[in-house]
Amino acid sequence: MIQRIQTVYILLFFICLFTASLAPFAKFSSLEDNVYCLYATGWVSESSLDQFHKYPFYLSYLISISFAILMLVNYKKRSKQLRYGKICYLFVLLSLVIMFLEFNNGLSIFKITKNIVYSYSMYLLVASLPLIFLANRAIKKDDQLVKSVDRLR
Repeated sequence: MIQRIQTVYILLFFICLFTASLAPFAKFSSLEDNVYCLYATGWVSESSLDQFHKYPFYLSYLISISFAILMLVNYKKRSKQLRYGKICYLFVLLSLVIMFLEFNNGLSIFKITKNIVYSYSMYLLVASLPLIFLANRAIKKDDQLVKSVDRLR
């Protein structure tokens, strides 16, 4: 299992998503000097006067992480691995779109024109997409290799 390159890609994908879900994606400063942070759970304000609702953005992270674990466990069933990889790719794209939409929505709601500081977790979310793509590609090559050997027998 560990000798296959797709396992390394899946592990890196898992690490990227897990660390991205823990840190804030961006910090904003508004004109009133309030600081807002965008986490995977939603907006958080550093001032105690602002109360925000938590949004279930982290569900797409949990689903992607759980399918990555399923991909690691089902290393003998390559067709299931490919299916789980496609689902992971879909949910990561979905969470990326949701984060950018929420980011643009927050810019207009909070009238942010001052500091916008992006955290490393925004980049980790984007970096996880090529990793799951490379894992699916390696699984597909491995499957084609096994099928070609079976034809020779």
